[in-house]
Order: sequence, then C-alpha cells, then structure tokens
Amino acid sequence: MYRSPEYLKTIDEFFDITHTETRKILMNVNEADQNQVLASLTHKLYDNIVERVDDIDYGTIPNTKGDITKLENYAKLVQCIETITELLHEYKQDTSKNIDIVAEALKNIVDRKKLFERAFAYRVELPMIMYSTISLAVVSSVSFIITSCIEFIKAPNQDTFDVELDRVALIKTKENLLFTNLQKFNESCRKGQFDNGMEFVIKNNIKNLTGAEVGLVVGGLALVGILLNILPIMRELIFFFYYSRVRVSDYFDIQADLLQMNAHALSYNTEKDQDEKKRIVSKQMKIVEMFRKIANKLSINHKQSEVNTTKEIVNNTKKYRTDEVLDSVPDSATSALF
Repeated sequence: MYRSPEYLKTIDEFFDITHTETRKILMNVNEADQNQVLASLTHKLYDNIVERVDDIDYGTIPNTKGDITKLENYAKLVQCIETITELLHEYKQDTSKNIDIVAEALKNIVDRKKLFERAFAYRVELPMIMYSTISLAVVSSVSFIITSCIEFIKAPNQDTFDVELDRVALIKTKENLLFTNLQKFNESCRKGQFDNGMEFVIKNNIKNLTGAEVGLVVGGLALVGILLNILPIMRELIFFFYYSRVRVSDYFDIQADLLQMNAHALSYNTEKDQDEKKRIVSKQMKIVEMFRKIANKLSINHKQSEVNTTKEIVNNTKKYRTDEVLDSVPDSATSALF
C-alpha cells in the first residue's frame, strides 16, 4: 500500500497513532481513501478555526473582494511601510526581521489579486477568509511596529517633536506572532504551497471543505499543503485577532499619526516663519497626545492577545482518533480491523 511522505507526515502530526484502531485504519487505506481522510481532517480543523471569524473586525477589507489596492487606506499603508523602512535605514537597523517581511507579504497579496478575486466571485470561503486575515495581519503589523518601536521625542532646544526609534523594542519584534506568521505565509508563497492549496479549493468550488471528491493525487498534496502550511497560519492569526478585539480604524489612526508627524517635522525644518512654526508645534502636540493614548491601549491589548492565543492553541492542540474525524471506516481499511 503506497503512502506518500506527505501523508505520513500529516497523520503523524494530527492523529493518535498509538491508538490501535486509528493506526490500523490510517496505515491500510488506499490512496483514494487517504485523500478522503485528509479532506475530513481539513474540514474538522478548519471548522474549529473559523467559528471565531464573525467576532473579528476586518473593517472594509472584505469589501475589497480580493484586491487590497482598493482598500481606502492602502496608499497610506504603503507610505507607512516606506517611512518605517527609511527610519530603520537611518538608524542602521536590520529590516529583514520585520518591515521587509510585511512588505513582502503585502506584495504577495497584491500579486495574487486574480486568485483572491476568483475566490470572492465564487464565494469560496477558505481563500476569502485567508485573504482578509492576512491583509489584516499586514495592517496590524505595521501599526505594531509604530506603537512599539517608534517614539515622538521633543527635539533638543526646540518645541517640535522628532520621530525616533526604540532599538531594543525593534529587536523583540522578530519574535512577534504577527511577523512569524507573515514570514510563514511568505515562505508558503515562495514554495508554491499557498497557490496550490488555494487553486485546488477554488477549482473544486469547495465552500467549507465538505463534500469534496478528492480522488486525485494532486488533491491529496494540496490538502497536505493546507493542513501543514495554511491552516496553522490561519489558526494563530484568527485566534489573535479574536482576542484582540481591536478596531481596524485604530490601526489606521496610528499610521496616520506617524505620517502626519513626519510631514510636520519636515515642514517645521523648512518653514522659517515663527507663527507657522507655532501652529506646527500645536498640531504635533495634539497628535502626540492622541498617539500615546491609542498606542498604550494597543500595546496592552497586543500583549494580552498573544498570551491568550498561546493558551488557546495549547488547549486546542490534540491528536485525533479516526472516529473523531471520519464518519465511517473507509472500505479499503475495513478488512484490517478484523
């Protein structure tokens, strides 16, 4: 009986193979039934994840229907990424562990516009939710860098504020849940795993990963990719956003504050009229006050959300028996039980 390395890796990760009946069934099903096992497992894991989606504020991201460039704050989002990148370069800091990951993730979303648009056109749930979740992760990760690593400090001997970087906080971002999962998303895109999984789901018009006739080897490989590479990303991000309960508008407010402070700082340095400089400082003071208020709220919320997400994943990580995943024993494995 042929069992692909991918199939063996998947059952070892998700099934309790110390359970005699489970082990006998999984090691004796034929290739077609192996794919049905993977389909049933995918459906079970997926359902456990998406039951929290309705409680997440995605803002207007779903309204863009797969084209993130249509997001009303897209231009500001891109500008923020560029501003943060320039700031890190100015401070001679490594960008590869944080903002470069975000920029690559955003590019991967943009590059897959047609794929995501097809998902929305056919109302295929998994890629629709994945699009909204990854897009939200990009938006929130940019705001996270701003709130945790960037400070507005009064310039020496002046009333104006400078944009400065907290190097210590920056180093810690590489371990953040948002960046680790965006990095996994980028890796799955580079290897073609993400595209293969999404194409399979869309082409088969699978609404909730149920009722899929998965008889082809390509289907089995696609499901393995979804199980090992896509669902784990969805799970961590969806749990995180479920517990954070942050409004998307707060993320964009923080980004707007950075851009406005940066613009005011440039204007102050080139403007010589004292009255105008006073007006600029007054505007900066209002932005700093609002920024610190929202930043403090997001920072506390973010830390607690990561803690809750980790606990949730630990509590929900279990090895399944086949009777918890399959409605019935596959025909090809029936004889192995007797």
